[in-house]
Amino acid sequence: MASWLTYNSADGATPRQASVVILHEESGGSVLFVRRNHALAFMGGHHAFPGGRVSGFDTGRCVHNAPDEETAGYLTAAAREVFEETGVLLARGAVGREEVYGPARREILQNPEHFEPFLEAEKFYIDASDFVPAGRWITPSFSPMRFDTRYFLYRCRACLPVSPMGPEEEITEVCWLTPQQALEKRGLGEMTLSTPPAFVLQRLATFPLAEALERLRHTPGFSDTLIDYIEPAAGIHIVPVKAHTLPPATHTNCVIIGETELAIIDPGIQDEAERRRFSLHLDDICEGVGGRPTAILLTHAHPDHCAFAAGLSGHYGIPIHGHPEALSQFPGGRPLRDGAYLELAGVRPWRIRCLHTPGHHPGHLCFFEGTTRTLVCGDMVANPGTIMIDNDAGGDMDLYLKSLARLSALEPSLTVPGHGAPLIAEAGPALFRATVEHRLRREEKIRKALETGLRTVEELLPLAYDDTPVALYPLAERQLRAHLKRLDKGRHPEDTTADIHESRR
Repeated sequence: MASWLTYNSADGATPRQASVVILHEESGGSVLFVRRNHALAFMGGHHAFPGGRVSGFDTGRCVHNAPDEETAGYLTAAAREVFEETGVLLARGAVGREEVYGPARREILQNPEHFEPFLEAEKFYIDASDFVPAGRWITPSFSPMRFDTRYFLYRCRACLPVSPMGPEEEITEVCWLTPQQALEKRGLGEMTLSTPPAFVLQRLATFPLAEALERLRHTPGFSDTLIDYIEPAAGIHIVPVKAHTLPPATHTNCVIIGETELAIIDPGIQDEAERRRFSLHLDDICEGVGGRPTAILLTHAHPDHCAFAAGLSGHYGIPIHGHPEALSQFPGGRPLRDGAYLELAGVRPWRIRCLHTPGHHPGHLCFFEGTTRTLVCGDMVANPGTIMIDNDAGGDMDLYLKSLARLSALEPSLTVPGHGAPLIAEAGPALFRATVEHRLRREEKIRKALETGLRTVEELLPLAYDDTPVALYPLAERQLRAHLKRLDKGRHPEDTTADIHESRR
């Protein structure tokens, strides 16, 4: 099964073809940005490079020197979208002044299919050799709207005059910024960028243009080294890594936080080939942001969250941090307790607060990064899925519910579970509350079954887990015992515990 993020997954919405242009000013290295209207349902308020969907009327007949018809169609859409959104006409023969082509732009905004007839009437053409391929991105499979987008870089000698579409239109602002300026603004919260433009800017800011272009062509989903990942906020990388975990999960979310100094949270990679690939991916991230790993943080000590911790610690010479209950297998590990802070150097301060949240594991920690308000919550919830509370592995249902209640009082901007897709804003606390309610409903079914005189696990399972496939009863049994232990705290010992122990003989 693919991870929740896989760019090339056949799951989810069918990706639509799209084109994006990185207009790159050669003398100072500035690039052109557009800002999407805040009212838009898809990525409203985001800064992006100009571009958009390839339509049926983008035939490519006005493109010269294209290697094939498909590329000609992509380039037609790219030039049309740039013209609509910024007023810049990327066509041979055009002089590029808004006052000259303003009426044509307004007409094409209303009727995009008139773009190619306009080029033909003016005897303009699009030269494919002016556009350098700069990667391909497919929207992750969990997104309700997906695009298969080709990126092109277009060199210009100076910053061209630009104008937005209008305050009520799709594009409300247009500006030129250097990659460094844009990344700084993103870090300060003044620009919102999705993963692809952030990827582009980091490489343009770090490498000479020729090397940056080579790296831009190797994007997640189309790279032998880069693992699919998203960077939902500056300095927050979420990398689903293959792990030996319970279904429906197949991956664990490894989260990398920081800029100059990076903290790696939950490197649960067990397969040797995947470990090598993750190391290459991590090196690429470090090169892109100009940083280096300085710490490994563990939410807990289950293998699907910590299997590669010792390997990374030895390779980079960095310490492993975790709750004392999670460090027994890591001699020399640095203990973290509830309320402790870990600070990382960077352009802005990075301060990660530790929250002791036992229940799934006695040494379970959550990590809350204050600037981006990102909560890395490990195995407190899965999205989708259920977290196993196993008495024999240190689980405690009572502590688990109390830990969830504590987390539900937080106000994160982003919640990253140990397995599955991240949750935006209130969706995280809402899942914590829903999980508590689900567990309590399950517990009420168990309590009612006990009141009828049932005592053994074999008797209780079909009633308490009547909505669960029989094939999953071995897992459900562990959950049942955790609920019984919690119920036993408010009962006489002979009511439950002795009977349950008897049923196990």
